Amino acid sequence: MASPAPYLTTHKVSLTHGPTTLFSDLSFTIHPGERWGVVGPNGAGKSTLLRILSGETQADSGTVALRNGVRVAVVSQKFDVDPTLTVHALLSAALPEKFHVQAKLESAERALASHSAAAEANTDLYSSDAWLAKLSELQDAFDALSGVGAQNILQSALRSGGLLELADRPYGALSGGQQKRVQLLAALLPNPQLVLLDEPTNHLDVASVEWLEDFLLGIVEQGVGFLGFRESEAEPFAFVLVSHDRALLDTLVNRIVEIEAGEWRTFEGNFEAYSEQKLVRAEQENKSRDRMANLYRRELAWLRRGPAARTTKQTARIERAKGIGKNLKEKNARLAQPTRSEVQFSAEMLAYKRDDSDILVAAAQTLGEQRLVEFQEVTLAFPGSAPAEKLLCKSLTFTVKPRTRLALLGPNGCGKTTMLRAMLGEIAPVGGNILVHELTKASYFDQHRAGLDHTDTIRRTVCPEGEYVFFGGKYLHVMAYLERFLFWRFDADKRVAELSGGEQARLLLARLMLDHGNLLVLDEPTNDLDIPTLQTLEMNLADFGGGVIFTSHDRYFIQRVATHILAYTGREVRGGTDIGLWRVFPDLNQALENLDGAESRAIEKKTKEGVAEKKPLKGPARDDKRKLSWSEGKELETLEVNMAKLESSIASLTTQLDESYGQGRPLQETKSLAEQLARAQADLKNATLRWEELFEKQME
Repeated sequence: MASPAPYLTTHKVSLTHGPTTLFSDLSFTIHPGERWGVVGPNGAGKSTLLRILSGETQADSGTVALRNGVRVAVVSQKFDVDPTLTVHALLSAALPEKFHVQAKLESAERALASHSAAAEANTDLYSSDAWLAKLSELQDAFDALSGVGAQNILQSALRSGGLLELADRPYGALSGGQQKRVQLLAALLPNPQLVLLDEPTNHLDVASVEWLEDFLLGIVEQGVGFLGFRESEAEPFAFVLVSHDRALLDTLVNRIVEIEAGEWRTFEGNFEAYSEQKLVRAEQENKSRDRMANLYRRELAWLRRGPAARTTKQTARIERAKGIGKNLKEKNARLAQPTRSEVQFSAEMLAYKRDDSDILVAAAQTLGEQRLVEFQEVTLAFPGSAPAEKLLCKSLTFTVKPRTRLALLGPNGCGKTTMLRAMLGEIAPVGGNILVHELTKASYFDQHRAGLDHTDTIRRTVCPEGEYVFFGGKYLHVMAYLERFLFWRFDADKRVAELSGGEQARLLLARLMLDHGNLLVLDEPTNDLDIPTLQTLEMNLADFGGGVIFTSHDRYFIQRVATHILAYTGREVRGGTDIGLWRVFPDLNQALENLDGAESRAIEKKTKEGVAEKKPLKGPARDDKRKLSWSEGKELETLEVNMAKLESSIASLTTQLDESYGQGRPLQETKSLAEQLARAQADLKNATLRWEELFEKQME
């Protein structure tokens, strides 16, 4: 019978890193069946906490107690194995010895055969109770061993991981997503009760993240039986997950521990519940701080009345006043400490004209409905292949205008980065045209951080010369600017090579904002970013007046930012040429369904010759006169502009209404705002329905 005792208990665990306190007196308990998520800004100590739980790192003080005999597995960001070993060999080595029962199985099979042969020689044995009892005993032993055999478990694991066809492939030849699957299966095959997962979605494509979520959900719901184990007394599976993937946290976890600014808190529920509770706590803290400030003011006024009021009887009150002041100062200092980067892009179109003195000056032009980038029947060669053999895409058409936010979705290796580079003019098409407006200024975020000089300092990366940067229409000192991205004065002279992945991503965003581009081309900008920075980036991109083209594996990020999704839907052979297929979707769920189909086809490798050629794909903002009339095409463009305006208006009215309620303004004013908001929401709903109708007609 399963024990009710917790798997792991932490008691007053504290850790400092240099002058910084990561957390102090941290205490929480992990019971069977609990699924903990660990959240907080980059550098808060999340991965360090996981290493303390696993015993890899020692805390400064406090205790971490594991229940006797509990089996713990760790899925870290690194998996150091021999890359020449096959998938089957790696998983077989991870399986506990008790499942390697082949020799016992063969012995049981021989005993069963021998017992049966005796009855064939002497048919009277068939009526012997002793012989029948022995036969039943031998058959049960054989069945039990058959059920726990290594090959049965391995086949079940390979099937669960979608790796059956890759079982004999060397680990080093797998993609990043496939390697992560092998790592997770290797951790789970010893049948652990508690699993510690450190950023398991880092650098995975969307399809791999979807698989990871479904796989862990299957383990949560079905227990060890999900991998074919047959243990009657298996205890509920528990895990601790460090991740910035909010969709994963929302689906899987039922407890959250937050580490931020040296403090920690625990929350019940998934990520949505955590967000709601955090909002309530923030409001309560503000009220508590206000009450503390009022009390401190009264105590301070009493102290200032003079020595006459300070009798020996009032010593306790004096000490209380000092304590209130200290607590208030500490609370204000914590609240004043920034925990998220101030990402703020601004878009403008600049044309240079001569003034009255015949000097070239920049003249800002409206972004309007200009076509920033347009693919016209574009065909691109797949990297490293001859166009006659393999194409990344063929006859691909789409348009990116101001306020278009196009997400490129597909598995790693399908060519998303190559397509981004083609949009930047770095790769020429082998067919069709890529048109770029003469006033388009592209700013590029490189997922590999190749644009960063690792020998340079943080300060010189954003400000190569002088001490000031031009931002927001004025000059700012470089350190004041860097503080917006959580780089402090003592960080300024750090080399880029010393920074973590998240810090490098923030630095790249800081430099990108100084470009003042009207087209943002972002290759995996969400990699390594913490949740607060992701939320800020989402809000700013949603308000950005220019165009955005991006790739990301973060489903929350795609849902909140993208207006259109260009998804890879597989490959097919036409006339001896292997061609990548892409299609525009208005909805992430539709794109993911088609992506799942493409993933299955890629694994099976069953591309068929002679498939009927598909019609050229049409983009979200292109006038397809063969499908839409002229007036419908203009209506589609107008709807997109109006929908963006309505979204902006709804956000503004919602803020005004919240302020009106909070400040107790007259009922008539509040009622008027509520009516305006309801009308705007209804208009947006109607506009969206009409846009979907026209868009579907265009795509037919």
